[in-house]
Amino acid sequence: MLTTLLTFYEHYPSTLLQLKNINRSSLSSDLLETLEFHGQRQSEILNIAQLYVLDEAAQTLLYELSAKMKKDGLEDMFSHVQLPFPAMLLTIPPVSEGMRPFALITQDEGALYTQVFLEGNNGFIPNLLVFKSEGATVDTSFTPTYQLMKETGENISVEAPIKQEQPICISFLSMVVGMSVLFQHKSMLETEEVPLYPRAERRRAQKEGKPLPGMRVVKVTLGELGKRQMQAMQGENEGGNAESRTRRAHWVQGHFMRNRAGGISWRNPHIRGAGPVIEQERHVSAAKGEFE
Repeated sequence: MLTTLLTFYEHYPSTLLQLKNINRSSLSSDLLETLEFHGQRQSEILNIAQLYVLDEAAQTLLYELSAKMKKDGLEDMFSHVQLPFPAMLLTIPPVSEGMRPFALITQDEGALYTQVFLEGNNGFIPNLLVFKSEGATVDTSFTPTYQLMKETGENISVEAPIKQEQPICISFLSMVVGMSVLFQHKSMLETEEVPLYPRAERRRAQKEGKPLPGMRVVKVTLGELGKRQMQAMQGENEGGNAESRTRRAHWVQGHFMRNRAGGISWRNPHIRGAGPVIEQERHVSAAKGEFE
């Protein structure tokens, strides 16, 4: 996806105009200037963005925790979280059907900017909106791509892109914030940095005289405490006899909370009760409903 985005914005808006059979001369000079600047700025951001790929278990954990953050009203603390990189491109595991979402999240001083993209077997859909989160305030602005569609007469309402992009934006923003906090706690999440392109592909490109950029991907999986967190969450969802759970040793969920400095902190999962913990096999499945 990163290469798709880089290629798209490197040739933006030419590729878009060609796909839609639009002649440059038919556009206003102001719009053309805005489009050119947008493509250049997007390319600059993507070239410094760190790509994170969640596995299914990490996606499920962060998805569930993001829902809990929303329930606890912690969204107003999002802009207090320091992202590990000023620009992050986050994606979830591929899906067999439908579009695969990606989110580009950047941080500038006290604000977070989120853009969402969709990619499927039939191509790539650029974003029409940018969501700015600052404290409890969320502002929505339209991209030059949306302006182009409106100027060329495409029948698209203001509400349509908001309905499509906003839920995905909120989910990804919550997951990125949660991930950034959990990275500061050992054993919650594990990361592995690997080359974006497989070795065979890089060698082939090198022989053809077209070396590929040395970009790297950070794969995110559950650490030992992350697995315990999933065990505690699933155990609570399954219910059971409260009295027996109180007596028997079991894992208790960790949770996000407000800290004294006004930001979000995390309390690790821990054991409560008496006796040995009885291990149980848990089957993890991703919650994809929000992204379909």
